[in-house]
Amino acid sequence: MDKEFIEIFNLYKNDIYRLAFSYTRNFADSDDITQNVFVKLYNKFDSFSDKDYMKKWLIRVAVNECKTLFLSAWKRKILPFTGKEENIFYQENKNDDLLEEVFELPKKYRIVVYLYYYENYKVKEISEILNITETTIQTQLFRAREKLKEILKEDFNCE
Repeated sequence: MDKEFIEIFNLYKNDIYRLAFSYTRNFADSDDITQNVFVKLYNKFDSFSDKDYMKKWLIRVAVNECKTLFLSAWKRKILPFTGKEENIFYQENKNDDLLEEVFELPKKYRIVVYLYYYENYKVKEISEILNITETTIQTQLFRAREKLKEILKEDFNCE
């Protein structure tokens, strides 16, 4: 079991981390969420037989962990640290400047865009993962694209 778990961890750790980061925009919180998700997976690992379901389960748990973090009284009372942070899992891809712009979107758009474009989930799958209607997902994708167009248009006009 440990060898299989390590393979799954290595396969999905960056995906879960990026999802957590897109939600929290904080490296330390993303590390904690990723760790919590994989601890939960480790405890339930023997009950999984389908690897596709496992990835969906991991994403659902990561989203729930992010929501739980923001509901905690501690998180509501602290001020964000604005200094430069280092992270364990996130590997910067120099060819993907667009991902940085996606992270600048409001949270409700960020998560949908990330799941749709970077994780290649279909609208129906995203709606199941986030428990939001498909119409809402489509609307959020549309609005996110419009915001990204505005951001990118400003970036190119300034240069």
